[in-house]
Amino acid sequence: MPRSRSKRSSYRPPPQAKPKRSPRWQPYLGLGLIGVGMAVVVVGFLLGLPFGGWSLGLGFGLMAVGLVVLSRVH
Repeated sequence: MPRSRSKRSSYRPPPQAKPKRSPRWQPYLGLGLIGVGMAVVVVGFLLGLPFGGWSLGLGFGLMAVGLVVLSRVH
C-alpha cells in the first residue's frame, strides 16, 4: 500500500531563486565615483582650494557612495 504524502519523512524545501544580475553600468558607476572622489581629495590638497574641509568631505563622501554601489553588484 502506498504511503500518503503527509507520512513521508524526507522534506524537500522549494528551490531557491537565483539573484537578479545587476546592470552592466553599475560597476563602472561605482569605480567612477571612487575615482572622482580620489581626484577631488588629491586636487583639494595639491591646489589648496579655498573650500578647505569641504573638498575633503566631498571626496570621501563620493568614495563612500562608490563603495555602497559596488557592494550591491552581483
